[in-house]
Amino acid sequence: MIKLIVPGPEYLQSYQEAYDEYKKNHISTYSFTDPSSCNIFEKFENYRYERNLRPDRVGEDKYWLVDDEKAYFIGEIGIRHKLNDTLRQRGGHIGYGIRYAEWNRGYGTKMLALALEKAKEMRISPVLITCNDDNLASARVIEKNGFVLENKVIVTTDGEDILTRRYWKTIL
Repeated sequence: MIKLIVPGPEYLQSYQEAYDEYKKNHISTYSFTDPSSCNIFEKFENYRYERNLRPDRVGEDKYWLVDDEKAYFIGEIGIRHKLNDTLRQRGGHIGYGIRYAEWNRGYGTKMLALALEKAKEMRISPVLITCNDDNLASARVIEKNGFVLENKVIVTTDGEDILTRRYWKTIL
């Protein structure tokens, strides 16, 4: 059964495989955490409870989309508790990635819909989500979930200008 869960160790090997797929295929639109670089469950818990965060970071709840019958990791989605100035321009409340081997199978749309239920429980509304202007697959996922494009802005990241779509949705 496909479901959204709080990350757990039974999916860590599959998560590592997804991380490796992104590296092998040079995917940069989303970054899974390198499981060999830290205790990712401790890191996720620190973000969930807003502990030991750098001053430029905000709290975030991470969820994994999994196939629990196969102990198979499909994707990751984070719901940020609030926005700072940077996230208001690029990043928003929600960021997500689907493992490369599972692209174009509808999982992004399903995962975002499930995450919006969590955001509603967290009383986050309206919700901002962004994507690079040329990431048409992500734009479709966002639009299928009822988000409305507010504008496109140029955001400079690491010296590179990135045209970014900014979408909003009221869920409460």
